[in-house]
Amino acid sequence: MTLLSHRLPRLFVERDLDGASATLDEQEAHYLGNVLRLGRGDQLIAFNGRGAERHASIESVQRRGAVLELAAALSPLPESPLDLTLVQALPKSDAMDLIVQKATELGVRTLVPVHTEFSVVKLDAERSERRSLHWRKVAQSACEQCGRHRPLRIEAAAPLAAGLELVAAVGTRLALEPSAERSLKEIEPPSQGLAIAIGPEGGFGATDLRRLDAAGFTRVTFGRRVLRAETAAIAVSAIAASLWGDL
Repeated sequence: MTLLSHRLPRLFVERDLDGASATLDEQEAHYLGNVLRLGRGDQLIAFNGRGAERHASIESVQRRGAVLELAAALSPLPESPLDLTLVQALPKSDAMDLIVQKATELGVRTLVPVHTEFSVVKLDAERSERRSLHWRKVAQSACEQCGRHRPLRIEAAAPLAAGLELVAAVGTRLALEPSAERSLKEIEPPSQGLAIAIGPEGGFGATDLRRLDAAGFTRVTFGRRVLRAETAAIAVSAIAASLWGDL
């Protein structure tokens, strides 16, 4: 990718980008004109998270929609070699937005939000779907900013036991626990994916820890300081990306 194309605004669009043009809906046109502050003739990069990334220019933008003229194809940035999943106990909404944003920037592949023993936030099915949609938009926006092509996968919020079933096949499974004896740097390089479980504001409860132990999670520590949930998620993602990924 050239330096010029790197500086262009990026727009995530959930559609095929294999033709000469792409039509945007009312919501996308609003984002294009009112958030990105772009108008007719402006250039950008359109990408769909499925492998297609194109130079584009705005042919028209109106209240009810917009049309992009698609030009040369680009090679998307490769994903990190580390297949990292965060099993994240639900914190307050602002903190979760931050986790989604930074996890996307740091190359996390999958986020599994879970309810734990001391979780303050509890989501029913309807609220879970609304929040999942919101978090996906946060991840898409983060991709636009950082240059990543594929937003991280976000599972529906579920009880811890159900969330652990989703990562049962992951090769290396770790749980952050301040009292643990081993540190992250003592872990062997993961060869079949890495899942890291992070507790809520009050940490994992005794029942949570029994479930994590039974699911084959190794407890690891960051040291004596107790980190906020969002700080722990960002820090462990960055350290794992530095040890075994592309950071």
